[in-house]
Amino acid sequence: MLAHVSDIEVGAELRRRRNELGLTLRQVSDLTDLTSGFLSQVENDLVSPSLKSLGRIAEVLRIPLFQLLSTNGGDPVVRSDKREIVPFVKMGVDVELLTPFRDWQLLPFQRVFEPGEEFTAVRLEGAREEWILIQGGTLEVTLHPDEQYVLHEGDTIHFESSRLVGIKNTSSDSATYLCMMTPPAI
Repeated sequence: MLAHVSDIEVGAELRRRRNELGLTLRQVSDLTDLTSGFLSQVENDLVSPSLKSLGRIAEVLRIPLFQLLSTNGGDPVVRSDKREIVPFVKMGVDVELLTPFRDWQLLPFQRVFEPGEEFTAVRLEGAREEWILIQGGTLEVTLHPDEQYVLHEGDTIHFESSRLVGIKNTSSDSATYLCMMTPPAI
């Protein structure tokens, strides 16, 4: 079952950006393979698009998906029991946001790697830097060309995003890391 965007009105932002780019609904329809009628309903907040559909629209309109999903009400605090889990669509994983500001230049998030879990890097357009702090456990970070670093609790690594090859939990325990990416690539 596809996840749907709910409780967030994105229509005005999509219409504003489409008009800013000088695109018609028909042009966006052709580029997204979504009907212009559906796009009109989305722009008028009459339907909640799936995350996949919203991602296609955001890509055509060159809007970071995180910006559209932002529910920023101006409060700079994120309480530990109120952290939002969101899909990092292009990477195919869910992350725990550590900021309410998804459209700023810095995107901090947290993720848990289960024992044996491995992540192969996806090239994210626009991402330039990443910084990782191991909060618990052990992770192996591989950078290009064939540089492998075994990081333990408290260790950090800072690198150019395009160099990331993958991250792997080679231990039998879960590993948690905090990552800061700038600028946000989604």
